[in-house]
Amino acid sequence: MIALLRRLFRRLSGRDPLPRLLERGLIVGRNFSMQDGCTLDASHCWHIRIGDDVTLAPNVTLLAHDASTKRTLGHARIAQLRIGNRVFIGAGSIVLPGVTVGDDAIIGAGSVVTHDVPAGSMVAGNPAHQIGTTADYLTKQGSLMLSVPCFDRRYTLSGGITAAMQAEMNSRLGDGPGPGFVE
Repeated sequence: MIALLRRLFRRLSGRDPLPRLLERGLIVGRNFSMQDGCTLDASHCWHIRIGDDVTLAPNVTLLAHDASTKRTLGHARIAQLRIGNRVFIGAGSIVLPGVTVGDDAIIGAGSVVTHDVPAGSMVAGNPAHQIGTTADYLTKQGSLMLSVPCFDRRYTLSGGITAAMQAEMNSRLGDGPGPGFVE
């Protein structure tokens, strides 16, 4: 119910441009998830192709044009932007024109992606650079799940979390910055 209300709010407030961008030529695969605050280049969205099972965390920006040359040269630079399948792009990241992000890639939060991201790699930083592989990262996190608190879907907003459950999560996570996991 909460997810439905959020979608309705976005449509009514004009903060969810996805249907309009799709009409203009944006291509998006199956199972695409775009969280709040994302910006997909509305003026050149037909140059953006997004694969299947892609997640854009909050406030991600995907650009297919660069207007820095417009005033001086009279033309803006444009380029294709391709996002492969099973890609996660972390909160606040910016992906610039001409970049191809390969399948199974992870882009860390706050990254500025100026060059292609190889399939199966994990990148972070400004400018983004490879810090590991997706496979190694997922193996490490899977092992970590065996020793830290894990919570099911009921512990999410869409799952109907209660104030008591929120307090339980905070208690089980403890005082430190240690991680936990939630479905």
